[in-house]
Amino acid sequence: MNKVNFLFGIHNHQPVGNFGFVIEDAYEKSYKPFIETLEKHPKVKMAIHFSGWLLDKLAQKYPDYIKKVRHLVEKGQLEIFTGGFYEPIVPVIPEEDRINQIKKLSERVKHLFGVKPRGMWLAERVWEPQISKALAIAGVDYVVVDDSHFKNAGHYEDELTGYYVTEEEGYTLKVFPISKKLRYLIPFENVDDTISFLKSMATSDGKNALVMFDDGEKFGVWPGTYEQVYTKAWLEQFFTALESNSDWIDMVSFSDYVDKHSAMGRTYLPISSYSEMMEWALPTRARANFESLIESLKTNGTYESMEMFLKGGIWRTFLSKYAESNLMHKKMLYIHDLIQKENVKDQSVLDEYWQGQCNDPYWHGVFGGLYLPHLRAAIYEHLIKAEKMIDPKGSKIDQFDYDKDGLDEIILKNEKLEIVVDPDYGGRVMEIDLRERSYNLINSLTRRYEVYHELMPKAITNDQLEKLGKAKTIHDVVLTKEEGLQKYLHIDWYERFSFMDHFFGDNATLEGYASSVYPEQGDFVNQPYDMIGKSRLVRHGHVWVGSDWIPIDLEKSFDLKSNALEVSYKIKNSSDKKVSLWFGSEMTFNLMSGDSDDRYFDWGEKHRASYIGAFETKKLNIVTEYEKVYVDLETDDTVKYWMYPIYTISYSEGGFEKVYQGTSLTPMWKFTLLPGEDKILKLSLKV
Repeated sequence: MNKVNFLFGIHNHQPVGNFGFVIEDAYEKSYKPFIETLEKHPKVKMAIHFSGWLLDKLAQKYPDYIKKVRHLVEKGQLEIFTGGFYEPIVPVIPEEDRINQIKKLSERVKHLFGVKPRGMWLAERVWEPQISKALAIAGVDYVVVDDSHFKNAGHYEDELTGYYVTEEEGYTLKVFPISKKLRYLIPFENVDDTISFLKSMATSDGKNALVMFDDGEKFGVWPGTYEQVYTKAWLEQFFTALESNSDWIDMVSFSDYVDKHSAMGRTYLPISSYSEMMEWALPTRARANFESLIESLKTNGTYESMEMFLKGGIWRTFLSKYAESNLMHKKMLYIHDLIQKENVKDQSVLDEYWQGQCNDPYWHGVFGGLYLPHLRAAIYEHLIKAEKMIDPKGSKIDQFDYDKDGLDEIILKNEKLEIVVDPDYGGRVMEIDLRERSYNLINSLTRRYEVYHELMPKAITNDQLEKLGKAKTIHDVVLTKEEGLQKYLHIDWYERFSFMDHFFGDNATLEGYASSVYPEQGDFVNQPYDMIGKSRLVRHGHVWVGSDWIPIDLEKSFDLKSNALEVSYKIKNSSDKKVSLWFGSEMTFNLMSGDSDDRYFDWGEKHRASYIGAFETKKLNIVTEYEKVYVDLETDDTVKYWMYPIYTISYSEGGFEKVYQGTSLTPMWKFTLLPGEDKILKLSLKV
């Protein structure tokens, strides 16, 4: 009788800083019922991975669940995998962190389940060849990646029925390919379809192995899957079918298979991730063309034969595609340098720093949390805490290439505040850290065009999905959380940070400004400034006044007091004509929610962060009570403000959604300058 080995595993993960109710929902809909179903089928062997942060949460709140998992491990029914404790993208963190995060999770697994893990789950299956060495040093015997990794290396489908060995500097590692076919079948199609596919791969020698290892959340949390997997008993039927066909389907653990079967050969995998990730990572223009190419190949029936040669992008492109992602990543590397410099060994510091490496907020696709402010806030919270523990006083001004773009930034820091100034792009402030609250006051996101915005007219609600009568993979259906989102879709023409210098035209309106369609008259917003001191910048730019292109010199300086950031502007008319100017300094503040009563702006009138309007004041308070953030913004005279909320329209596993990314606040001055005359303006941001 022909036989086949089936190696099955799931990966359970929640990002650092995720809401408690999200974890509870995932536990009730996926983690708990999955294990309860597995308990009823003792012949089913499989693997499971928990990211460390989630594992600790489950151990604290659901100790009986941990006992059940341990019992299945002791029976030999479950194999536990290790990984980076806080689920980092392994190739983009320093090597010592790769090793130590893996060791930390392996030790936690040993403590909770009594076994030392041999296999590893690689976050988002992001592979770069050099990580083999770190994984091997950390004690990893084998790792699972996607079959697309192997196909991009030149392996054909019929060569992906086992595992291979790779190496880096002589350090060897076994690598298993995850079947994309099985990822799409399970649990979305009929159980019989999966069994038929397994049967088609059975051989007389019984050596073939097929791997399915994917997110545990697809078994109950993804849209429509709880109904499919548990209410309609898909998982029960699947496990029953595996047991009923156990005469030819060998459910084996990864460790048993490795110990029994030798490798299919040696391989060297290119930089890869799963195929969808490599599409998402492409720059927007390239992604649109790549998806068009794929669609045309599918239409003419040549996609399957060409797929192995279609690689897409690489994960690191997210760091160039999204400035906000790069800024978090480079802050993480900055903290790493501080740790190295001070030779920090304190585990509490390292844990804060490592939590700042959690992958989700660094990227965006159908998954990925870059568009979720609370996940970005968690990254900043832990990195700021780590920095504060290493450097509590922080009284310094530094100039170096902070964001690694080849040009220097200015970092001003004291006990209460830290700011990062980018001279090369409008002299903007990219980061305002309130150190006592471990809170980055900016933490916003630019409103960008995404390829999936073209799909908005095709989106359906969850109610409409349920009427279809079966679950669909999130790669095959377009969902929306609410109707009418098109009116919130605006695209910014500049990256959104703070102290961005605008010169407005006479026809500028708040409505046009809020939608990023207005007459910008100057060349300052996204242009380079020169450094003329440790914290002083100048740009010799121009402003359109009528039909004249008038030379204007704008100098601004940043002064960090004990609990305040003071910003001074000197705007000089360098022409031989009298000019009338309308200047605004745009700031962005993220209060984490636009519609909560405990998060507001107060200038004598108290308004939620979602308020859009104009008002006049000299001083206003910026408050988020939950995070205990209280900031005063004051100008030298009473000025007019424009204020509006920043919403992005993003697409995730739950569908299209509107997300509050902060509030734009712009104090504005109108004044006239004679030839050679200048105007001094001052702002103060006080903690």
